[in-house]
Amino acid sequence: MFHRSGIGLLVCAAIVFGYGAQVSAQLLAGPWISESEKKIDAAHKTDLRVIVFDASGRPARGVEVRIEQTRGAFHVGLVLPQTGWPKQGLGADTHTEFRRCFNAVSLERLTGWPKLQPQMGSPLDPGQVELIERVLDEAEARGMMVRWGSMVSADAGRIPGWAAELTGEALAEAVLGYSDLIYEQFGGRVGQFDVYTQTLAHSFVEGQAGVAVVRRLYESVAVKNRGGHSGEDPGGKSGGPGGACARFDDALDIGRFQKMQRRLTAMGEAFIPVDTVALDQRFSGTLDRRSLVRQLSKIDQIHSPVIFSGLTVGGDSGVSAAINLETVLRTLMERPGIEGIWFAGLTAELAGEPSGALIDEMGLPTPSGRVVDSLYYEHWRADIKTQADGLGNVRVRVFAGAYRISATLADGSVCITEVWLKKSDDARVVMLEPLRTGVMMGEAGE
Repeated sequence: MFHRSGIGLLVCAAIVFGYGAQVSAQLLAGPWISESEKKIDAAHKTDLRVIVFDASGRPARGVEVRIEQTRGAFHVGLVLPQTGWPKQGLGADTHTEFRRCFNAVSLERLTGWPKLQPQMGSPLDPGQVELIERVLDEAEARGMMVRWGSMVSADAGRIPGWAAELTGEALAEAVLGYSDLIYEQFGGRVGQFDVYTQTLAHSFVEGQAGVAVVRRLYESVAVKNRGGHSGEDPGGKSGGPGGACARFDDALDIGRFQKMQRRLTAMGEAFIPVDTVALDQRFSGTLDRRSLVRQLSKIDQIHSPVIFSGLTVGGDSGVSAAINLETVLRTLMERPGIEGIWFAGLTAELAGEPSGALIDEMGLPTPSGRVVDSLYYEHWRADIKTQADGLGNVRVRVFAGAYRISATLADGSVCITEVWLKKSDDARVVMLEPLRTGVMMGEAGE
């Protein structure tokens, strides 16, 4: 099957129709793919040099070395259903190969203010707290970074009815009091909060209570969510773009991007600290690569890290949706300012697009689901088995993230270390050697 995209010819290869509708990646080929890979390399990879020594401190020539990525620095996430972990796909007991590419989740369908505090002055709803705690426990066990979703909406229809009736100081106290309850219960376990949302069309809180309350909401993330974010933490609950997010829906659409820019400028002038810009976006129909590049190039005008907090990609059919999805994911990966993508949902219902599902009714990966797994787990992930050269060196270029590096020495012993590799123009040097008592710094390799 062939699909014309404006730049070269895109080839959909190795498609097997029938039960499970499995599609193998990569789906696309053409002149632009090679150029895309070069841009992705520049945006996300770093040079690594491994030096291996034997028990006598000499270079271990020709030994077997494995460099295995255990977690990517780029976040690939999923917005969970309101019931928590899905019964099929990610987090289920079956089809475990599909969830292996995800390293992050979003709780936004579980964490709405009306659900958590339906009555004025009440504590957080115990049942909802218990559900969120279970999801957080599972996410932490899997080493996943967690997004909270919206904390407070600018739309009066998306906050509790009792809060929508308040104004002035009473509204400010309610908003800030609610955020304090969240931090008291979940502080340090969540990596990002969409602090104040739906601001392109609404302004209820700042209009009724003033800009100062919005500023305090953003400022409180770094102070009261301590432990929930660390820029180089490879361990899951944080480790990525900053914790206070400004989120916008369909901001790349015509007209809305300029509104978002004006909003971000106004926030800066009001000294409201924004760590990360979160975008929700839907793509469908027949995507043209050139038009897509122009549309996504707008992101370069955002002078903050960017994530896609709710991405849906559809098409005229399941296969065309998969082709569109690979085109979108490749184009997003080319841009160094984008630091993560959260898919809006596994199923068609949650994705909001019939062809945008990642799993089918049987719980099996759709063509789009296969693309996600193949790109992020197989293609954009390093698992290298090689041999050291005559000086015990291995030099490779790998994606930023967490790695387990091991070497099997001539005597059969194995040296292992785990490291976090950040994106850098300078090569990272990792030394592997057996434990040797009495060896001081400056003596290794002598």
